[in-house]
Amino acid sequence: MADILYAPDRERVITTNAWAFLHWLRITRAVDLADWAAMQGWSAREPGAFAEAMRAFARQPEVAMALIGPMAEALLFADLRPDDRVLVSGPVMPWLAAQANGTAIVSAVGSDLLAEAAEQAVSVLVAPEQMLANAAVRRPRRLDLAELRMVVATGGPMSPEARRRIYTWVKADVMLLARTGDTLWGNPLGPVLARPVATPALFRPRP
Repeated sequence: MADILYAPDRERVITTNAWAFLHWLRITRAVDLADWAAMQGWSAREPGAFAEAMRAFARQPEVAMALIGPMAEALLFADLRPDDRVLVSGPVMPWLAAQANGTAIVSAVGSDLLAEAAEQAVSVLVAPEQMLANAAVRRPRRLDLAELRMVVATGGPMSPEARRRIYTWVKADVMLLARTGDTLWGNPLGPVLARPVATPALFRPRP
C-alpha cells in the first residue's frame, strides 16, 4: 500500500488549473481525459492539438511552440496562478512563462529559505531538493507559512524521510511535487507519496 503523506480534498483538486483544463477540454474540444496521466499521454501523442488547446486555455495565442512546454508545466503542473507569488532558488528561466499570466516570480537571496518564504508571504516555493531537505527541520518557533500551498523540488524528489519532515515541520497541507529535466514526480490532482513514481513531463512519450 502506498505511503500517502498528503491527499488534497475535492475542493482543492477542483480549484487547480489542471482540473479546470481537463474540464475545459471536455466542454470546448470534446476531448475527455480522465486524469493527469491521460492528459500527459495526450500531450505526447498529439502535441500540436495539446499546444493549440494550451494557447487557447491560457489566452496566449502567440506563444511559440518552444515555450508551450514551460508554460504548460508552470500552469498545469506547478498550478501557478495570476495572484501567486513564487519564490525560486536557482534558475528562474523555467518559471518565467507564468509571468505572462500575472504570476510574480521572485529570486531567493537569503540563506534561510523558509524564513524568506514566510517573510515574502509566497504561495509557491521552488528550490533544489537538498536545500528543501536541509530546511525541513524543527525550529524554536514555527514560521508563518499560511500562504504557502505548493512546494516544487528541483533536481528530483527528496528522500522519503525528508518528505515526511516537510509535513511535520513545514506545513501539513502543502502540495509537494518534484521535477528535473523531462521527468516529473507527482501532480496537483493526486496524493503526495513518500516514494513518488517518476513520470514523463508533458509532451514526452512514456518509455
